[in-house]
Amino acid sequence: MNSNIDVEVRRLLELRRGEWHAIAKGCDVSHSWISKFVNARIPNPGYATLVRLHSYLGGKRALRKPAAVVAEPSTAEA
Repeated sequence: MNSNIDVEVRRLLELRRGEWHAIAKGCDVSHSWISKFVNARIPNPGYATLVRLHSYLGGKRALRKPAAVVAEPSTAEA
């Protein structure tokens, strides 16, 4: 899980400050929630809400856990 998703979503919201009403409607949160979140007044915003906002805002960072690394067989095993 990307532990900095809150920082990224906050940054993306700051860039689109004049659009918060539309963003709130599109993400099923209130304008008040967005305002409080941007001003760091929501201590635990909820991962699902952040993912929804991140997706709506077009965030570019990966939000999934990295895939498990699969070791390739060595040439001695092949």
